[in-house]
Amino acid sequence: MLFLVSIIVFILFPGQVHPLGINKPQADTFLDSLAHKLKLETWERDEVPCLENILNIFENVKNHTLWATWMWNANALPTGNLYGSFRHYGSYDQCLNPPWLHTHPQLKTKYCFADFQLSKHSDVKQHVDYDPFGSTLNYVNSQTPSSLPLNQIIWGLCIPAICSPTAVSKLAKVLYEAATFGSIASDVTVKHCQEAGERTPYSTGFYIFIALILSLITTAVASTCYRTYVSSGEESPNSLKTIITKSFCIIKNQEDLVKVNKGEIRSMNGIRFLTAALIVIVHVVFYIMLSGINNFADFEKQFEGIGVSYLHVDIIVDTFFTMSGLLHMRGLMGRQQNLFGVLWKRYIRLIGPFAVVVFYLTFVSKHWNSGPGWYNLEETEVCEKYWLRNLLMVNFDIKLSCQAITWYVPCDYHLTILGTLIFYFYQKKRKLGYTVFVAVLLLSMIIPAVLTYWLNFQAVILLDFGKHIMNYRDTWQFNYIYTPFYSRGSPYLVGIAMGYLTTIYKPADYRKCVPKTWSIIATAVGVFAMMFTMSIAYIIVCRGYDPLEAAIFVGTKRILWSAAICCIIGMCEYGTVPIVSNMLSWSAFTPLSRLSYGIYMIHPLVIQKFQLSQRSTHFFDFYCILFSAVGATVISIGLSYAMWLFVEAPLINITNQLFFNRVNGPVKAVGTNGIQHRNGITKTKSS
Repeated sequence: MLFLVSIIVFILFPGQVHPLGINKPQADTFLDSLAHKLKLETWERDEVPCLENILNIFENVKNHTLWATWMWNANALPTGNLYGSFRHYGSYDQCLNPPWLHTHPQLKTKYCFADFQLSKHSDVKQHVDYDPFGSTLNYVNSQTPSSLPLNQIIWGLCIPAICSPTAVSKLAKVLYEAATFGSIASDVTVKHCQEAGERTPYSTGFYIFIALILSLITTAVASTCYRTYVSSGEESPNSLKTIITKSFCIIKNQEDLVKVNKGEIRSMNGIRFLTAALIVIVHVVFYIMLSGINNFADFEKQFEGIGVSYLHVDIIVDTFFTMSGLLHMRGLMGRQQNLFGVLWKRYIRLIGPFAVVVFYLTFVSKHWNSGPGWYNLEETEVCEKYWLRNLLMVNFDIKLSCQAITWYVPCDYHLTILGTLIFYFYQKKRKLGYTVFVAVLLLSMIIPAVLTYWLNFQAVILLDFGKHIMNYRDTWQFNYIYTPFYSRGSPYLVGIAMGYLTTIYKPADYRKCVPKTWSIIATAVGVFAMMFTMSIAYIIVCRGYDPLEAAIFVGTKRILWSAAICCIIGMCEYGTVPIVSNMLSWSAFTPLSRLSYGIYMIHPLVIQKFQLSQRSTHFFDFYCILFSAVGATVISIGLSYAMWLFVEAPLINITNQLFFNRVNGPVKAVGTNGIQHRNGITKTKSS
């Protein structure tokens, strides 16, 4: 009844409503509280101007002044870090592109990335505590199932340009404490700042790189036009002009790319390209993690139960090593040759795309890439310091590698040297060659196993991938059992054995010698062996960690995987495997297979350009992963095709013309999976 009376009175006697206590002093705002806490900090003399600027911003924000509100609005408090989101960007572009940048330089801003350590490392527990009534600090001082520490975040801040890194650290610490009503036990480190309007000056190396690329394209186009209108009989075959124009001829290199050679193991084409495509997918996920996933907890759920087997995807790289060993041995067995020439040609085969990527990262990447996601990527700095060491292929330390994937190149070359030495002993005395092969194979299994047992490594190095996300270059375990040539020796040696067998028993002479039933059974066994190798991660999680078991797994998993790959190749070549054989031997895979090395070298640049340029963290979803992976694969194929026409094929052709054809004249070579292989190296026939 009282409620109805109140409604009637309100309707009959409308009037202005006044707030209670109109003369009461206005309460302190959040900015007032923040300013007070900043004043309580100890500021050095050179940091005082920063403090004064910050306090001035607060006052102007309260007065709704545009320039101050613009800067303050470019900041955003960290959100979602309890769900695994460890990167927080704010508005990168708003901070660095104020409209008054050139008219009011005194209002210049800068964008800084600060690493927050919310508690000491010694306080972090192994497992997450999900007690809803427990302390938030206990939850923060724990790790997610993938070992991602919840006490570390990276926060992008927009602040006055006058502030030094130490002043930014104090500001960020106070701001986070005030905003989250918590305390920061340890420090805040500012690693990188970028001022508004700041531009990196173009170096001489940048112009040289651009000029080199344009020169290669111009030479290829001019050579193609020349070869189109000039008859081969009108010029000397050994003249420099002939060598250059034939080597750069786009039409000839295009024909060589799609040509099927006699004696080629066609099933390898499909396996090689599909492996490259899988690696692209893996690295899409890798760079998404580096740039931040806002639903990281959902991402981790994909690795629960049998899904943890996905974490053993690093094993698929061994497919490349297996096929590399197979092709290298087929080339060595083709004819009598100078083994130093073999190593030189292999170096030339690898160095072309590798050198382009290294010099791109050194001189060009920093000018064409922007965004907060690039700040923790040290590729340009590493390449500037260690480019020569990388190009000479004497590096297997991932911390000194120009890119996360370039460790493969020196590792492959070291194994090429090893395979050539084994073949040298085989040439001297067949029994000695067999003995050395078996001894090296055993060592390639024993060394990683002993290191795993001795240093208590996981059998699957990515099982605790969360702890490596923020600083993957500092993961020293990789340098012992992942990137060195001895850790990849077993799959390469299995490939050598398969290459030896396919040379002695040529597939063309023994086609379908294995009955269809046994071919299907052997292929199924090979697929099962691959699935078992992938499931090692699940077995370890179910059984718990045991150093001896981990050592056994590490010592045998790579040889099991490569043996399974060789088994599938063998059955496709010597037997009858319906569907599988036809699919892997599909003619479209022939050029794609030859572009696989270029795809491998280029795809990280393509992925980085998109993923790390984002202004916000990513949402994990299978469709988003597939969309990004397909796009990255298609673009990488196109760039790899250009790399083949203008860099790879011309460089290989010139090398073979100068160091092989002109000295020894034309000789017969063993056809394998290149254009034509001599000494295990792709060789283009002279036109």
